[in-house]
Amino acid sequence: MKVLINNCYGGFNFSYEACKLWLERKNISFTETKDNYVKPQFIIDNDISYVSHLISKDDSTMIQIFEEKGSEFVSGYCSEIILVEVPDGCQYRIGEYDGIEHIDQIFIEVTLDELKNGLSQEQLDRVSKGCDVVLKKS
Repeated sequence: MKVLINNCYGGFNFSYEACKLWLERKNISFTETKDNYVKPQFIIDNDISYVSHLISKDDSTMIQIFEEKGSEFVSGYCSEIILVEVPDGCQYRIGEYDGIEHIDQIFIEVTLDELKNGLSQEQLDRVSKGCDVVLKKS
């Protein structure tokens, strides 16, 4: 699975141009606003929205835009967006220090019964790809 993270001090933020292209590709109607320097704003359904906050870091449309246009196009104010890989089927947590992000943990969640009875082949395959095993909280 592909994930976008920030690789510089500052914080994760998509550029105005990338957000606008994302909205267009998602067929979301919007109106442009005038204040777009720091965080891209658009009016969606009569409400001002910071589109960067609507887009998940593993959004396939934004990843496609990144792969087509590159980091400079996609990265917003004080950001340097990069693409990282996480094994398919695994969950992940993103760690951050002063805006610089990294994949902190790659894991699968299992129940106590699954541990007692043995993991499925699918779960074992994910573990062999580097996923940690984390016990689900009851």
